[in-house]
Amino acid sequence: MPNVLMLDFLADLRENNSLDWMHAHEKRKKEAQNAFLELVQGCIADLAETEPCLAALDAKDLVFRINRDTRFSDDKSPYNPTFRAHISPAGRMPVPVGYFVSVTPGGSFAGGGLFALHFKDATRMVRDRIAADPQAFLDIVEAPGFAERFRFVGMPLKNVPKGYDPQSPAAEYLKCKCWAVEEHFDDAVVADDEACRRALLDSFAAMKTFNEYLNEALKGFAMPTR
Repeated sequence: MPNVLMLDFLADLRENNSLDWMHAHEKRKKEAQNAFLELVQGCIADLAETEPCLAALDAKDLVFRINRDTRFSDDKSPYNPTFRAHISPAGRMPVPVGYFVSVTPGGSFAGGGLFALHFKDATRMVRDRIAADPQAFLDIVEAPGFAERFRFVGMPLKNVPKGYDPQSPAAEYLKCKCWAVEEHFDDAVVADDEACRRALLDSFAAMKTFNEYLNEALKGFAMPTR
């Protein structure tokens, strides 16, 4: 079962996070990476049935590297024992927002929304949209089944930023620096290839309206140029 290969490889990598170990297990690495690509490509096919703009995506263009940048970190482990991908027309770029797949033993999840702390224009655009019509946003994130299902990732400020109404019914969301959601899955679900793909698709369907709201708010956003 391909997904079992992924979980077993990542578990072993977590315990043996070194260049020497990885070089000695290059074949396992490729098998596990191919299994993840297969999972992501399957998700693309499923999503494309309702979002045709995703149909031409290639999983290879959506997957993040497992190599870590250790230059500014006290943790010098060379690898992140997690397989990650962002399914969006812009690939790995955070805007437009899309669907996030993260596989790691004990911490796999489906994600969506905006997580782009360094892009202040994107943050402002979403905050402005929420401020202009707080109830429209609350109707999505506080809908029955949404708040109970997803963990909201906002990394909030202590106070509502200057220029926004601290008395807004969506004040807690105006404090956010990002707007993302996650639904976590047990390893038993991830290990079952069919169950995992069904769970991901079901989760993505449940967050679709949330993503659409954010993408509407982000219309006209341009990624910064270096």
